[in-house]
Amino acid sequence: MKSLCLFFAFLFLATSSAFSQAGSAGFQILRLGYSARDLSLASSADAITNEPIAIYTNPAGLTSAEHSDGIGLNVMLTHRTYIAGTTVDMFGTSFEAGTMSFGTSLLLSNVPDMQIRTTPGDPQGTFSAKDFVFAAGAARRFGKVDVGVSAMYLYEKLFVYESTGYAFNAGVKYSPVENVELGVSAGNLGSSSAMISEKITLPVFLRLGGSYTKSIGGNFDLTGFAGAATFKSGGITPAVGAELNYNNLIRFRAGYASGSEMTGFSFGAGVNYQFLRFDYSYVPMKLDFGNSQTFTLSFYL
Repeated sequence: MKSLCLFFAFLFLATSSAFSQAGSAGFQILRLGYSARDLSLASSADAITNEPIAIYTNPAGLTSAEHSDGIGLNVMLTHRTYIAGTTVDMFGTSFEAGTMSFGTSLLLSNVPDMQIRTTPGDPQGTFSAKDFVFAAGAARRFGKVDVGVSAMYLYEKLFVYESTGYAFNAGVKYSPVENVELGVSAGNLGSSSAMISEKITLPVFLRLGGSYTKSIGGNFDLTGFAGAATFKSGGITPAVGAELNYNNLIRFRAGYASGSEMTGFSFGAGVNYQFLRFDYSYVPMKLDFGNSQTFTLSFYL
């Protein structure tokens, strides 16, 4: 218990220090969301997710990642379409080795057709903005408590300008009773090089959330989620979500995020077939920005 208290103290102090730093925000890819399942739940499950994306939101979730009876490897591929033609692609894995659980991930984003203007009038051309993130993490279970950490290498390119950096994430999950999960995490703690002589600060976050699962008769389970996240840019975004699971074959999901300028309701579904799972999410965007769709394919090997 003393070790857990020290761990929570570290999270609080590190996050408080990072929130107090000044500079221009960068690497916004680190706050967009990467999984169809979690996005369809309005990110209410970020603090307790058991998918490979836990490496970005709460590395402690790597201990409860789903695996088959084969080699114990979970592979996830995700493609997301976002506003202004932005795309986000992720490749992630999670696996177990002894008493430890591990994860790796590659994350890419692309914002195309940004106009070059040096004088009034027609643009002189276009360029794209790109982000690249490589992450690796580890977690371990201690009774009812899971603890995890991850590290990330960051690269961002805007026109001909570049920035590189590093960051760390850490989190805890706790299951006090059966069918209940609680989680807290802090992340994007690190630094990056300046871009165009301007200091870049990372979107540091603090997340917490929980879930409760109940059988509602027959082959149906219903899981309710509640979570909240705050980023360095300010504000708190609380969210709720629900997932209806039929016999681990078909899942229907919905969520709502309050306080977000861009999103509110979200919807999605998932289908399992042997060692495969396909997930889809649809998120209507506010301010006439259209919608965001995410497709995730998971392999349980």
